[in-house]
Amino acid sequence: MAHLRVETNRLRKGMTIKNNVYSRSGAVLVPENTPVTKDIVSLLSRHFINHVIVEYDTEIPIPSLQGDPVPGEPHTINEKKLEEFKKSFETVENTLAQSLMDIVSNDTEIDVNTLLNMLNSIVEKSESNINLCDMLLQMKKTSEGLYAHSINVALFAQILAKWMDFEKQDIEMVMISALLHDIGILKIPGIDMQTFSFKDELEGGRYEKHVIYGYNIIKDKNLDNRIKQAILTHHERMDGHGFPLQVSVSNINRLSRCMAVADIYDTLTMKEKNRASMSAFDVLKELEEHGHYKLDPQMLMTFISKISNNFVQHNVLLSTGEHAQIVLINKYNLSRPLVQVGSAFVDLATRNDITIKELLD
Repeated sequence: MAHLRVETNRLRKGMTIKNNVYSRSGAVLVPENTPVTKDIVSLLSRHFINHVIVEYDTEIPIPSLQGDPVPGEPHTINEKKLEEFKKSFETVENTLAQSLMDIVSNDTEIDVNTLLNMLNSIVEKSESNINLCDMLLQMKKTSEGLYAHSINVALFAQILAKWMDFEKQDIEMVMISALLHDIGILKIPGIDMQTFSFKDELEGGRYEKHVIYGYNIIKDKNLDNRIKQAILTHHERMDGHGFPLQVSVSNINRLSRCMAVADIYDTLTMKEKNRASMSAFDVLKELEEHGHYKLDPQMLMTFISKISNNFVQHNVLLSTGEHAQIVLINKYNLSRPLVQVGSAFVDLATRNDITIKELLD
């Protein structure tokens, strides 16, 4: 038997509530060792009980409660809407490429409204932030390069900004900052975008000056100074070990902090020529373990938590070669969820010998 803290709306038949659950008045609402049923879930919901400790048998199948997603069924996206999303994304990608080249080569002004309208045309093709994350996950299988990356970072950053309750104006500034954050790459002498790697760029080195180039391109443009600062500092880190200025907390505004989380996540999960991408769960594990000193901890944990929970019901490939479905996210070990393999559950939080190699949908 294994134990897990589970959200009430994630409870399934076959689980057992391990401990007494009390009402606000102190009365025992559900006694310990009560099997989960639809009526029990309804009772807990009526009393606003958000989480309970459950016990489950990893060796037996657990059928879903009526109305819940069924284990074994794939996580699906409306194909028509996905196709519309892809077409919109490609249109924006082409338009952004021309816009950035005009800014770099012809010193044209930056039309903020046009850039925002472009991004919103993509967002409108999704039904929610969660659906947008799913759409972007699908796009990452085929899209790559500077312009796709800029759009991805802008969309992930605006999702995080909404999760952090940014004001509308700040959300829009995050989106603009992200679209422009790597414009300096186009000014790197002798740059060959066919061999360029964003994973290398993340470390600085020979690509470190692209931040300065980018800032010089936009410093005299009609943009809010917070956008300019965000572009200049998007590779700075909270512990002072970023680049190019090696500034720390007080000199990194929250637009930059938000964009940095989105930038790292998109870069590490990116498909690149001759470079292996990390699985989303490997990236989340890396961020969970090593990101707190480099990135804004509140933004980081919000992003990891929300993104992780979005993967519930996605099919995955395990390091054992088996296909599984993500059933529950462990709040205390976000990158090690509970998965279902055939008729059995495997708690990856207790099975360090098994990892998620790839998200399959």
